[in-house]
Amino acid sequence: MFNLFKRPLHKDSLDSWCKILDDVAKVAILAIPVVLYNETLLAYKVANSLFLVSSAYLCLFSADFMRKNKAKLTNEEGE
Repeated sequence: MFNLFKRPLHKDSLDSWCKILDDVAKVAILAIPVVLYNETLLAYKVANSLFLVSSAYLCLFSADFMRKNKAKLTNEEGE
């Protein structure tokens, strides 16, 4: 019950994690204009924008990695 990250994962759980990571990346991308039009210092805007871009990239990379290695993560190879 509490072993959410224990392998092998269920195929539906893996698909859900991929969708969640995609949604987090979309929110991070959509938050960039909000940060840029805020009335704070330029360095703060740049730092937060870089953090959001790197977070979005990391989420998309992780979701892509999970999709490419679905067979290994779910043990569908017949092991």
